[in-house]
Amino acid sequence: MEEQAALFAKGRTSKGKIVTKARPGESYHNYGLAFDWVPLKRTAKNADLWVANWDDETAFKLGEHVGLSFGLVGISWETGHLQTSLYKSWRDIPREGVEQVRAKDIPQKTKASSTVRSQPWSSR
Repeated sequence: MEEQAALFAKGRTSKGKIVTKARPGESYHNYGLAFDWVPLKRTAKNADLWVANWDDETAFKLGEHVGLSFGLVGISWETGHLQTSLYKSWRDIPREGVEQVRAKDIPQKTKASSTVRSQPWSSR
């Protein structure tokens, strides 16, 4: 929860803009039950380069559509966010046996490959 504490402190007790309203333990991210995403599109000049293709209404509908397939729901105040639909609130998430994964513990030297081909999202 130390990472969430540092995020919550931004703009309050440390320099920077406020980036979250969630205190440690109040975010589905703290339990590995949520993720944030950005829709992408290829650039016209370089097919290997992708840029954000952001439109709040379209992104929310797309996230909602994709999320339904995996039991995830979006939240109206954070467009690019999907979280589990198993709990009504973060207060309902069981605290026992929750393994925390911190960003600094994730290996950085991994070569990612996309399973997405020319269409970023497909219902097939």
